Amino acid sequence: MSKWTRRETLKAGASAAALAAMGGVIPRAALAAKQFDGAITIGSIEPLTGIGAALGAPNYIGKLIAIDEINAKGGIAVGGKNFQIKLISEDDQTSPDQGVPLFRKLAEKDKCLIITGTQYSRVTESMWGLLQKKLDDKSDPGLQVPSMSFLSMKAGVAGISPWSFRNAGNEPEQHETTLSVVEKKYGPYKVYGGAVEANEAHSVAAWRAAYLPALKRRNVEPAAYVEWYETDRDFSVQIRKLKRANLDLFVLSSHFQANVGALLEAKRQGFKPKTIISHIGADAIEMVQLGGDAVEGIVFPAAVHQSMSLVQPLAVEYKKRTKEKYMPQFTGLGYEGMYILKHAMETAGIKNTPESLQEDRRKVRDVLAGLKNYKSFAGMTLNMNENRDIVRPTYLVKIDKGDFRMWWDQEKGFLF
Repeated sequence: MSKWTRRETLKAGASAAALAAMGGVIPRAALAAKQFDGAITIGSIEPLTGIGAALGAPNYIGKLIAIDEINAKGGIAVGGKNFQIKLISEDDQTSPDQGVPLFRKLAEKDKCLIITGTQYSRVTESMWGLLQKKLDDKSDPGLQVPSMSFLSMKAGVAGISPWSFRNAGNEPEQHETTLSVVEKKYGPYKVYGGAVEANEAHSVAAWRAAYLPALKRRNVEPAAYVEWYETDRDFSVQIRKLKRANLDLFVLSSHFQANVGALLEAKRQGFKPKTIISHIGADAIEMVQLGGDAVEGIVFPAAVHQSMSLVQPLAVEYKKRTKEKYMPQFTGLGYEGMYILKHAMETAGIKNTPESLQEDRRKVRDVLAGLKNYKSFAGMTLNMNENRDIVRPTYLVKIDKGDFRMWWDQEKGFLF
């Protein structure tokens, strides 16, 4: 199984960060004798324990690596001063009941300038429900704090509030690309079908807002459709139904927790469609550690990949800290996200005083909303659209011989 545990997640940061995070407070980089003029407090919410930790922990470690670098290079430069980033980390345990009060705590008690997180869309949309729904609406008592998720993928989730943002990409566009590319490579297909993780908001939205419209554009009706939960252990009935339909393209709108069990059952029953595509929930080392050859050949979209030349230094640092052999895209998104926030804070002209907190929050929000032609560490140019989602290229990854290999690039085409 994956090496992820709560303790190991924290050890992946600097030692001071680990000790602080054990109490759920402020992780910070172990710095040289650098004098700062103060600190800027940023909140961080993700699942660090429980079923979602395998996705939350890599994202969190990406944030820590970025913060270590930023602080070591002088922190955030504002008004002739240099401020250290202090990250207050909280564990939502993949539960809206945990995430909502933690979000309020970070905004009101901890006075965070910005709140980052979380990963699972069902938690993110619950937390963002606390935010103001209409900008400058004095009748709306919602929180006014910029919040950016570096992973949540549910289509439209950033539309909850003008204070909410994402950098993970446009999922309907990602899956249209995925379908088009696999059809070009392996098609034509005659029989399409799918499975959905019915308890997870992202997976349901991916099916309804991305996959079904894409199939409709092709005048295709799914020949078979089944549902399961991420915690299910028996997939025999669903796989039997899918096998009877004789699918040649199988859409797996599900995270790795259910994917592994379902595909092991598919192998047992001899259900082997020509092509299987999934969403970013398949981007977890547990897929190959637990699924073995049952998960071979799955194709899913990615925003960044460890093989990219500009991403490789981050991958090296991630593997050094975690002892894992693979860095999922979530680490890159967390790392990138912190640098986007650095850009926003330095561009906004914040004062970083207790009295200026709300004014500073609004300034940062406005810079994020207007983000254009931002150069990502990974090399691509990013733009924020009117829905507060960052527009970015889509890449495709394929599980091949137990490895997560970049399979298709928009500029280079098929890589193997």
